[in-house]
Amino acid sequence: MVMPVRLYSCLKFLATKKDESGVFSHPERKAIFLGDFIDRGKEEALVINTVKPMIDHGHALAVMGNHEFNAVCYHTNHPHTKKPLREHSARNQKTHQAFLDEYPVGDNKTLELIDWFKTLPLFIELDEFRVIHACWHDDTVKRIKPQLSVNHTLTDELFVKASEVGSAEYDIFETLLKGIEIPLPEGFQFSDKDGNIRTQTRIKWWKQGAKTYRDYAQVPDCELHNIPDIILPKTLINPEYSDTNKPVFIGHYWFSGVPKILKKNVACLDYSVANREKLVCYRWNKGDKSLANSHFVQVDCVINDDRR
Repeated sequence: MVMPVRLYSCLKFLATKKDESGVFSHPERKAIFLGDFIDRGKEEALVINTVKPMIDHGHALAVMGNHEFNAVCYHTNHPHTKKPLREHSARNQKTHQAFLDEYPVGDNKTLELIDWFKTLPLFIELDEFRVIHACWHDDTVKRIKPQLSVNHTLTDELFVKASEVGSAEYDIFETLLKGIEIPLPEGFQFSDKDGNIRTQTRIKWWKQGAKTYRDYAQVPDCELHNIPDIILPKTLINPEYSDTNKPVFIGHYWFSGVPKILKKNVACLDYSVANREKLVCYRWNKGDKSLANSHFVQVDCVINDDRR
């Protein structure tokens, strides 16, 4: 999620003006958001009330993040069991609490927003580039396409299937909205950014020439020493994102430091703004064929009041 002060600053920088309805717009460009508007930071309604009108008025596009997916499941009951598709456990509630503080369960404005989340497509594919929240994996995208609506949104039936642990649909959305994950060899583990102990790791699915677990692992730098520097079994290696594919923009991964492309056709725009670092954008120019570091635009985390 993006913090409201930084979001506002970035939109002022990118949009330069508001339209006659008071909505941020740009005379020549259109913003594309990468999802995860919620569940990180405070004042989530301010974030939603800024970006939603941009999308509704045609000034921006957006894809669904794993947090919007989780929210839909948290606030939707199974048609038969009547239980929430996402369990209201202590852990899930803690992750979702900032949203619940402003959008309580069952409230009309909550239900209206959940319906709006359902209109966010899983991915966007334009003539020149693609957008997805965490991972573009060709075979996985092809598998789920027949179950999506015409505009690549999820049906109510698909939300039910995708919330069932162990189903093919569950695994597909874990990959596309969170990234490819592989198990570590027995005896190895690390702590994620939230302090949870993990025995599986997300991998750098875009990386070329990686051979070992440590090469592939997408973990905090301080945890890299806990990842074994041993050769990956071939059965665990997933296809890389080919250099011949369209450029793809992703979020999700909480990078830090100076924004840079991951390879000539993969760029992540999540630079830990919810951890008080940077809100990062990329300016795509019509006719571009590959990505360039010079096209990144960033707003550093500088907050002049007490909002967090």
